[in-house]
Amino acid sequence: MRRRLAVLALAITSLVVISFTVPLILVVRREARERAQITAETQSQTFAGLLAVTLAGAESLDRTSIQNAIGDLPDGVGIVLPDGETIGEIALSSEAAASVRLGVPDAGFTSDGWEVGIPVQTRWGVLGVVATATNQELSRGVGTATIILGLVGLVVVGAAVAVADRLGRNLVRPVDELAGVARRLGEGELQARAFVTEPPEVAAVGSALNLLAERLGSMLTAERESLADLSHRLRTPLTGLRLQAERLPESQDRMALLEGVDRMQAAVDGLIVAVRSGRSTTDQADAAQVVKRHLEFWGVLAREQGRPLTVVLDPGPLPVPVGAEELGSMVDGLLGNVFSHTKPGTPFEVKLVRGEESEIVLIVSDAGEGFPAGVDPMGRGVSGKGSTGLGLDIARRVAERCHGSVNLGRARLGGAEVVVTLRQKAANPGFTAP
Repeated sequence: MRRRLAVLALAITSLVVISFTVPLILVVRREARERAQITAETQSQTFAGLLAVTLAGAESLDRTSIQNAIGDLPDGVGIVLPDGETIGEIALSSEAAASVRLGVPDAGFTSDGWEVGIPVQTRWGVLGVVATATNQELSRGVGTATIILGLVGLVVVGAAVAVADRLGRNLVRPVDELAGVARRLGEGELQARAFVTEPPEVAAVGSALNLLAERLGSMLTAERESLADLSHRLRTPLTGLRLQAERLPESQDRMALLEGVDRMQAAVDGLIVAVRSGRSTTDQADAAQVVKRHLEFWGVLAREQGRPLTVVLDPGPLPVPVGAEELGSMVDGLLGNVFSHTKPGTPFEVKLVRGEESEIVLIVSDAGEGFPAGVDPMGRGVSGKGSTGLGLDIARRVAERCHGSVNLGRARLGGAEVVVTLRQKAANPGFTAP
């Protein structure tokens, strides 16, 4: 903006300066030409009158007596005698001299400048006085005036650009400050505020931005409190579920169910801490351990419903830049979709393998009916079979945090297939699975 204001001032001022200086230069040129013409005419008239007075009382036409009477002739002035001889130096053509010898006054431009001739009638014949103004005399002072006007124009243009740049800087500085505050707000620094007092329009934008920041802070605080309260409410049914699981007979399924309840309780507690603090409790997890741990819970349900489960897991470790709770939520969402949208007894498959260029690929596929036609399964809250529609959205957000992607398609088993690609975290010598 500052540069545009300077360019705009440069363009406008240049047009104004040109519109004034060009006519002024033309006026100066015309004045110089008229001044030289008037000087030549005045000289010719003066010496013509002096010549007439001198010859009025003379007894003979003598060249020497004429020169003694009128003195030295200035440059550009000459006298033409009746016999064709000249006194002085006639610098231009002889057209004026030929005219005055015939008794005809003459004045006009030639290739060398301007000339004027005035005839003088005597008893010895017609004499003529010819005065000339060269091209240099016709344009004398024009070059100097042009340079002066050009310098004045440059000074005016430079001053206008400097003033415009100063004004633009005073305008751009508060705008840059607002942009910096907006950038900090976008990065999550909700305490950032704009302190702009002028100009009034920008100050109004700053006040609106501060109000927006306060509103966003209040909304995020209310959301965290609501999520924390919701997490607290989940503790009661989890406690009841644990009590019911403890009443079951001792078996491997009972232990897996209790471990699943404990894991869910830990996830709820971690969610409460994360929501209260506004950040994730961890930013790194071992994808192999997380997927394996959650498959133990879903494997129990799969056996109860008679669902054949095929598991292909890389032994790991497979560190990814996302917390174990978030990664576990993604796995639960994808497996929950299999159980929600397929009939009991439907086979499904889970693969966690290393991809290309430090990528980790999680594939969940089933032998169900596949994704419904005409519905975008990736839309948040959109579902074609009555569910919340958040499972795939959670997978998308986790993949984005890992600079990966989510792709949907038709599985080898004939049903739906979800391929989640996660960008593996750089090797960390001190990494230990949470």
